[in-house]
Amino acid sequence: MDFLLLVSRWFHVAAAIIALGGAAFTLLALIPVAKATLADDLHERLREAIRARWSRVVHTCIGLLFITGAVNFVILAIPPKIEPMPYHAIFGVKFLAALAVFFIAEALVGRGPGFAKMRQQRAKWLSVLLALGAIIVLLSGVLSQVRSSTRQAATSASTRF
Repeated sequence: MDFLLLVSRWFHVAAAIIALGGAAFTLLALIPVAKATLADDLHERLREAIRARWSRVVHTCIGLLFITGAVNFVILAIPPKIEPMPYHAIFGVKFLAALAVFFIAEALVGRGPGFAKMRQQRAKWLSVLLALGAIIVLLSGVLSQVRSSTRQAATSASTRF
């Protein structure tokens, strides 16, 4: 077992769980309860305090996902162990979905006026973010199956001779 791959994949999955879990908690628990129980001014103060703290977590998770994703791709997909098709095409869709998730997450934790309208529709954009996250998890499973079938085919071919 490759220790670097194990550690990289663990950090990759942990960062995804933290980021998506935080988004799910915010959408499904925090926003509805805060709206129902807090006055508008108190709700806004709470939202800003959470945004300030959560933004550091989001930035860290995105950085870890970029770094570990690159490491995982180099170790798993670039060596000729895997046929480029369909692996690279599926990975490309996963990567584009991840970029969209990163963009939405950054817009929601940002302070700039350019994305204020997105922040006003926080629940809608968190729903989009979570749907894309689910697609990414699905594509990760497909990529794992492609890698497994490639290894099985290579093993079968080498045992025939």
